[in-house]
Amino acid sequence: MNSTRISKLILSLLFLCLATTGRAQTFPRLLLGGDYPDPSIIREGKDFYMTNSSFNYAPGLLVWHSTDLVNWTPIARALHALDGSVYAPDLVKYKGRYYIYYPAAGANYVVYADNIRGPWSQPVKLDLTGIDPCFFQAEDGIRDLYVDKGAIAPLSGDGLKVTGPKKTVYEGWQFPKEWKTEGNGDMFLEGPKLLHKDGYYYMVSAEGGTAGPATSHMVVVARSKSVFGPWENSPYNPLVHTYSASDPWWSKGHGTLIDDAEGNWYGVIFQDRGGVGRVLTLSPCRWIDGWPMLGDENGRVPEVMEVPVKGGPVIPLVVSDEFDGDKLKMEWQWNHNPVDEAWTLKEHKGFLRLKTNKIVQNLYEARNTLTQRMEGPECSGRIGLD
Repeated sequence: MNSTRISKLILSLLFLCLATTGRAQTFPRLLLGGDYPDPSIIREGKDFYMTNSSFNYAPGLLVWHSTDLVNWTPIARALHALDGSVYAPDLVKYKGRYYIYYPAAGANYVVYADNIRGPWSQPVKLDLTGIDPCFFQAEDGIRDLYVDKGAIAPLSGDGLKVTGPKKTVYEGWQFPKEWKTEGNGDMFLEGPKLLHKDGYYYMVSAEGGTAGPATSHMVVVARSKSVFGPWENSPYNPLVHTYSASDPWWSKGHGTLIDDAEGNWYGVIFQDRGGVGRVLTLSPCRWIDGWPMLGDENGRVPEVMEVPVKGGPVIPLVVSDEFDGDKLKMEWQWNHNPVDEAWTLKEHKGFLRLKTNKIVQNLYEARNTLTQRMEGPECSGRIGLD
C-alpha cells in the first residue's frame, strides 16, 4: 500500500480539532479545555509547573509551565514508553530534584530529573499497591507516599524505594448515603494531595468515584498536626461537588490547592464535559477558620474571574505543525507505544510519512494513530494531504 504523506496536519489523523472560541473570562475559569484531568501542580517562585493523567497515549506525562495559572506551555515529556494506562500522577520537587509518582498496570512507579525540562529517568517500579500516589515529607523527616484509601508507606532517602508496609491513617469523610455516587458501598477515597500551612497538614482527596452518575465525584478536605493523623474532617465538606445532574459541569472533583507568590490561593479541579473529556477549571480559594473554601468573599463562585497574574501571553492549547523539524512537537501523542519503523519525518522535508504496518480489528489497536487532545466547546480542524 502506498504511504500517505501529510503536511500541515493541525490536529490528529482522526478527528481532533482546533478551538475556534477564545478563552472566556467567565467562571469556572477554564485552564485546559481538553481532557487533562487529575492535576498535580507545584510552584517555584512565580513559576508554576503541572502534569496530568496521560492514560494510554505515548509519550506520556506532559509537563506544563505557566506564570499566571491560566496559560500553559508544554515543556517536557517525562515518560517515553508505556507499561500501561498512566493516571493521577504527583509532581514534586525535593532537595533540588523533580519526581513524578504515578500508577500504571496495577503498580506504582517514579521518574525523576534534575531539570524539570529533562532529561527524565526511566521508570523505577515501587513495591507498593494502591493508586494515585502522593509524596510528602513527614514531620520526622522521613519521605512518605500516600495512596488511595487513606494509606501511607515510607520511602527511602532517595525516594526510589518503599521501605516498609503501608498502613491506613485516614478513613475519609462520610458523605450522605442518599447521594447518588458510584456506589457499591465504596467511598472511593482516592487522589490525595497534601500541603502544609500554619502548622497543619491538609489533605485534599477525591471521593464518590469517577465512573458513576454525574453527581458521583467530590473533593473533601481534612487536616492534622501529623501526616500520620489523627485527621479532622472539614466542617465545610465537600469542598466541591455536583449536586444535580442538571448542572452543566458534571462530576466535579479530583482537585488540588495552590498559592501564588503574593499569598493568594486557588483551587484547580476537573469537571466532566462529555465528549471533550474532563477539563480543568480554576477557582479562587479563601481560608475560613483554618479551612479552605472555594469562592469569593460572599461564598459564591464568581461569574467573571480575572487572570490571577497579569501580563502573561495568551497561549493556544492546540497547535499547528508543518513537520519541518527533526522531531514531533510535544503536543502530539501516539495511540500507545508507536511502531517507529512505520513513521518518519526524514524521508520528505516538511512531511510526516505514515506507513501501513498491519491490519487491526479496531481503532484501539491502531498504535500509530497520531493525536492531540480536543479543545471545547467548539472546534474545527484542517488537514493537508499530498
